[in-house]
Amino acid sequence: MSISPLPAIPMLHIYLLGEFGLLSGDTPVTGIDQPRLQSLLAHLVLHRDRPLSRSHLAYLLWTESTDALAHSNLRTLVHRLRQALPHADALLHGDRHNLQWSPSPQDAPWTLDVLDFEQALAEAKQAEHSGDLAGERRALERAATLYRGDLLPSCYDEWILPERDRLRQEFLGGLQRLIDVLEQARDYQGAIRAAQRLLRHDPLHEATY
Repeated sequence: MSISPLPAIPMLHIYLLGEFGLLSGDTPVTGIDQPRLQSLLAHLVLHRDRPLSRSHLAYLLWTESTDALAHSNLRTLVHRLRQALPHADALLHGDRHNLQWSPSPQDAPWTLDVLDFEQALAEAKQAEHSGDLAGERRALERAATLYRGDLLPSCYDEWILPERDRLRQEFLGGLQRLIDVLEQARDYQGAIRAAQRLLRHDPLHEATY
């Protein structure tokens, strides 16, 4: 008697840059439509390398609440997140004390635009060090495409602000380097378009003018 293989889990695509988005395969995931719920998911995914204590998460999201109320709110929020996430048990691990997002996409397939963005910038830096101008350009253009906007612009939890600023500065630095690379390649129209985009994000950058 043969045993049928378990059905594959669809890839979960997580978008945190610009407008929040979640796709299971090609199907939009609904139910994670409130900023606080998106903030919890984002924090778990961005800090997936280690278990996060529930006490830490409760304080992080409800800094002005009592411990009891913050923990109660967190239990409700985690329950809602598990209900909304497809195959939540494979993606979100936890016990009474800790929660952790699946750290490896090989264990439960997922993609994250922030991770792809940072990998593209790392590839650009590696290409720059090796003198591969064409490879650097491709990586920088990919990073610029992936950066659809600031990290969760509708969320205002305090932990997001330094992360948002860090990614924004990485984007602006990558865009400035892309302008230089396009100039070196004599693609002046491309350089102008990149400079115009940089000015939309940083209108006081005099060197870009």
